[in-house]
Amino acid sequence: MSSTRLTRNRYIRLMAISAAEILGTIPLGTVYIVKSAKLGVDPWRGLAYTHEHYSAVYRIPASTWKNDPDSVFALEMYRWSLVLCAFVFFALFGFADEARQHYRHVYTSIASRIGHSTSTLLRSSQAYVVRSLCELSVSL
Repeated sequence: MSSTRLTRNRYIRLMAISAAEILGTIPLGTVYIVKSAKLGVDPWRGLAYTHEHYSAVYRIPASTWKNDPDSVFALEMYRWSLVLCAFVFFALFGFADEARQHYRHVYTSIASRIGHSTSTLLRSSQAYVVRSLCELSVSL
């Protein structure tokens, strides 16, 4: 059976997220490797040394780690890369036609339960947004 649900739009989104991953991972990985290499390479001491105190969680005051530029760089890059990845993922997949159909279904389901009319959603979503903005500007 060769039926596939991979449409042209899905393929383009998958290629875009793959390209974003490549363009983000390679430069960041290179920076990390260069920064680590500049600090020096430690000799291999074995698995016992590597896993010693593995579950220990150290509490380090911000005044201490903020004085080390390498620590600041590593922590802030980790924090903000997660946020950036979430925005990129949502931009690629959260505005897709399938997602907007699911959002519309959830909206109509909730609106019908609270007694709100959903007849304006029968038109395209762009027209609905424009109409809603016009009504909002007139009411102000």
